[in-house]
Amino acid sequence: MNDSEEQVSGDWRQIFGALANEETRRFYAQQVLGLESDLRPERAAKADANLRKARLIDSEGVLDHGIFARLLAHGARTEPRVGQQRFFDAQGRLDRYPKNHEERVSLLRLISGRVMGHGEHLTEAELTVKLGEIADDPVLLRRYLVDYGVVLRQPDGSSYRLADGSD
Repeated sequence: MNDSEEQVSGDWRQIFGALANEETRRFYAQQVLGLESDLRPERAAKADANLRKARLIDSEGVLDHGIFARLLAHGARTEPRVGQQRFFDAQGRLDRYPKNHEERVSLLRLISGRVMGHGEHLTEAELTVKLGEIADDPVLLRRYLVDYGVVLRQPDGSSYRLADGSD
């Protein structure tokens, strides 16, 4: 994530924090509407400082009318994820498993095809490393691959291969 993306993604916390304060929210609404503040001067100064810190008002006291649009655009997905891709995050890492048995088996077959070739035998360590590129918990994923019959494990645990009859 670059600095501008990090800055935009962090802004919403500061904005909500500032607007959670009733006086700051009131002061902001008055600024948006072009009204004089009805807060005591010291309270108005504090509210103004909160809004500047949250970048709702810039250093010259000008409202940033585009901040909400930028925050929404930053967080919006460009395309809805469909099919098996809905189980992966934007970086292509597995972020959840389907509840439906058939969908889970289908997803596990997709993953196994990404990390192993037909007829290929991998050690436990090799398979775990490859699965670690896809999932945060590669050991659980490896266990699912075996439990769902997508990958076959030698009884002594020395190697793993696809359960596609390729041997």
